[in-house]
Amino acid sequence: MSTCGEIQLEGCYVKYNNTSFFGAPDKMEVCRRCGPSVVYNSDVLNRIDSALAFLVGGNGEYFREGDFGSIQGVAQCIQDLSLSDCQDCLSEATRRLRSVCETSSWGDMYLGKCYIRYADQVHRSIWKVLW
Repeated sequence: MSTCGEIQLEGCYVKYNNTSFFGAPDKMEVCRRCGPSVVYNSDVLNRIDSALAFLVGGNGEYFREGDFGSIQGVAQCIQDLSLSDCQDCLSEATRRLRSVCETSSWGDMYLGKCYIRYADQVHRSIWKVLW
């Protein structure tokens, strides 16, 4: 008999364990994906950075979304975190996402307690598949 497990599906996350994890920050990387490169289009990359900064900056909510020019973005935290821990988790997720998906037209980063994603509307069909 298993004493713990996790499963990450698109838009769904299930976790169980025999130790308490409620309210505890968890920045362990669960999943990451990057789209094709936009080569080095500074305009697109700047809009991606602005969109991610807006999402991390937050609105005092656990779920954040928006359209930022041609960039769509969404971020969410597990609601057992404090808002400051949520902010910290999303900051770390963004840092890792921009590091590994540096010039990608879309990217997802799932950590243990939060995720953030962005997509350039040029690749809207990919966004709809992911969403």
